[in-house]
Formats: sequence, C-alpha cells, structure tokens
Amino acid sequence: MDRDFRPQATHSAGTDPTASPKTRLRALARERLASLSASDSMAKSERIVAQLDALDAVRAAPVLLVHRSLPNEVAIEALLTAALSREQRVFAPRVDGARLRFVRVALETRWLPSKLGVLEPEAADSLEMAELREEGGTVVVPGLAFDERGGRLGRGGGHYDRFLREARGAARIEAIAVAFELQIVAEVPRLDHDERVDRIVTEAREIIPRA
Repeated sequence: MDRDFRPQATHSAGTDPTASPKTRLRALARERLASLSASDSMAKSERIVAQLDALDAVRAAPVLLVHRSLPNEVAIEALLTAALSREQRVFAPRVDGARLRFVRVALETRWLPSKLGVLEPEAADSLEMAELREEGGTVVVPGLAFDERGGRLGRGGGHYDRFLREARGAARIEAIAVAFELQIVAEVPRLDHDERVDRIVTEAREIIPRA
C-alpha cells in the first residue's frame, strides 16, 4: 500500500470529515490485499505468527483474545492452536449486535460462519470484564490499514473500537495488531472514538507506536 497515503478531508456542515479518506483507504487496502498470492500470504502469515508467539505479552497472557482470520487477512490460526495446546485461557469474538462478545474456546470448539463470513465459536462461556480487571490480558486485533502511531482502520463496524474503549476503561489490556507490511501507511484517518493499538506485528518488524 502507498506508505505516503494521507487523508484529504473536505469539511462541510453535518459531514464526517474523514468519511471520504476512510472509504478511499479501505479500497486501497482491499486492492493491495487482493494482490497477494495465496503462497505469499501464507509465508508472511507464518513469519508474523512466529514473531507474535515469541512475545511475552502473548505467551504469558493470563487471558488471550484471538479472532479467526478472514481469507485476505493475516492467517493466525496457528497461534490459536499453539495457545490452546499450552493450556492458555483463550477467548474468541462473536458479534452480538453492535458489540463483540468474547467466549471461551478449546481445541474441540465447533466454529460456525457468521452472516459476515467470519468463523465464530459456538461456545457460550463469555468473558466478563471483571476477569480482565483482575488478571489483565492481551487481544490480537485485525484491521485493513495501520500507521506507526497505532492508528487502525477496521472494516467499518466499530466493534473493536467499542470493545477496546470499554476494556481500557475497566481493565489492563494490551492490543496487538497483526498486519502485512503493505497495510502500513503514513496516516490512518481517525476520529475521537477510534482506538489506537499498542503495537503492530508485521512479517518484517514489530512497530511500537510513536507519540
């Protein structure tokens, strides 16, 4: 993706000044992701998972929140399997209206496709915010584009923004994004309700957001 992407906003009454730049950047991100071959995507995903699984914030997380990847996202299923094999407490997201509900998963958990095509766990043992407050945790976050300040562009539903805002207000949680290098841009358009991530892991490096 063009690393020099910067939002060109038009300010008019009653209009979200970043709507057009977000739409434009989502289109660019999807175009770039579609250009990756299956073999290239898998090789890069394996490097990302290896870096991710070497982090203390992941391996030693008392509570680890991990999603199932869409076809054009970084494939992190190997991380899920590794965490479950070492008997970590792992939770995966289910969309519940406008919110994300994280439920406990195991190696034998059954997964079903949602209306959006995302695999969600059938399990019903939900994570309570009190558990994060007492123990802390780490959440692995997907997205379409990121910048080096931790800015994140999701798919438009706002589910992770709402979850992170609530979790950060009530608990100790670290948000680690996974991305291909081509998803890193100069600046992600951002509104006040858009949450930043604490670090980003790509196939080439680990990015600690700068102020």
